[in-house]
Amino acid sequence: MVMGFVLVLGARARQGQILRLIDLLPFALWMVSSLLLILFLRIGGYKGPPALPGFILILSAVGVLVRSRMEGSVEGVTGWSHLMQPLGFLWVWVAWWFSRRGRVKWLRPFWFPAFLLSVGVVAALYMLGSQFRGGIYAPGGMTPSEVLKILVPISLAGFFSWRTAAWKNRPCWNPPPGEVMLLGLGWAVLCGLLVMQRDLGLVLLLSLMLVVVLGSVTRSGSWVVLFAGVMAGSGWLILNHVAHGARRFHSWLDPFADPTGAGWQVLQGLTGLYAGGLTGTGLGGGQPDRLPIAGSDFVYAVYGEEMGYLGCVLLLALFAGVLREGARVANAQEEPFSGAVAVGVVALLAAQIIVNIAGVVTLLPITGITLPYISQGGSSYWVTSIQFGLLLGMGDPSTLRKSRKR
Repeated sequence: MVMGFVLVLGARARQGQILRLIDLLPFALWMVSSLLLILFLRIGGYKGPPALPGFILILSAVGVLVRSRMEGSVEGVTGWSHLMQPLGFLWVWVAWWFSRRGRVKWLRPFWFPAFLLSVGVVAALYMLGSQFRGGIYAPGGMTPSEVLKILVPISLAGFFSWRTAAWKNRPCWNPPPGEVMLLGLGWAVLCGLLVMQRDLGLVLLLSLMLVVVLGSVTRSGSWVVLFAGVMAGSGWLILNHVAHGARRFHSWLDPFADPTGAGWQVLQGLTGLYAGGLTGTGLGGGQPDRLPIAGSDFVYAVYGEEMGYLGCVLLLALFAGVLREGARVANAQEEPFSGAVAVGVVALLAAQIIVNIAGVVTLLPITGITLPYISQGGSSYWVTSIQFGLLLGMGDPSTLRKSRKR
């Protein structure tokens, strides 16, 4: 973190900018908030996976460096963005404090209210929000629908633990009929509202999480095959009936068909990655200002240009470490509800990472999904912090078991 921040300041000085004391604010906030988080975990008796807090701290440091580097040169990345870091770590600590010692299972009776709240949030945003760049946002550019990444895993975990025996060892061709009808109806309502407000990325994330949780609960991989068929059918419907989705799909297939319009962002992202080469241009040596929405959707292209292919590999290894530790926490849960919540949280984090990076490197169409802890965005950052805090809490030895993997 120290070396990276020196490089950022050096790049600014090389460009003729006058360095000020306030330029040290991002580093100072990260250092103080990191030390406080470690202190509070130690005072509170944290006994979970020792590697997970370290991975979270390193990932947050990378995010602070990337956002600090873009400050003043990329739209939407301002000095206020540095406050996301200490507030994010506050949510990590709060979620850890609540969820440790098996207290996540206290949420089980609230699984249906959590689902109703999810539908209410999406419906309210659709009716009261304002449209901007193809999406619908609350005042101030906030995205309240991010809270679904917490509420929906709780809802699914409660639903499946309500009738655990009905789902266990049930392949997709022999599901419990009543439960499947309820699940399908609820999912259709929630995803239908999200499609109406053009949040196709969140629909994809939640659907990927659903199939992972289904596979975990039923112990059958056949649900993946069924999910692939459902996704193919849903993609066909979106292409033929949702203009916003069709535009993104066609710009993904052939960005050169409209290189200065729909394909502009895709092509600029690829240009940045290509310019980075093997070792990158160095922190502060890239040109993120030429890339639309560089601070959120396409932050991976900014990172790739300045850190190169090797830097991208290291970032992916860091994400893999976080997900591996999270999967260990999920595998070790002995209580069905807590296990399903942990599986859902880890699946959402993995899906968000894959979908964002795949969109930048054109393996998937652009979805507007942020990169956890790297992208600019308060709502997404704080929700990710809560997810990390839940995993830290559920990693407490008093909630873990040492046998039978989930």
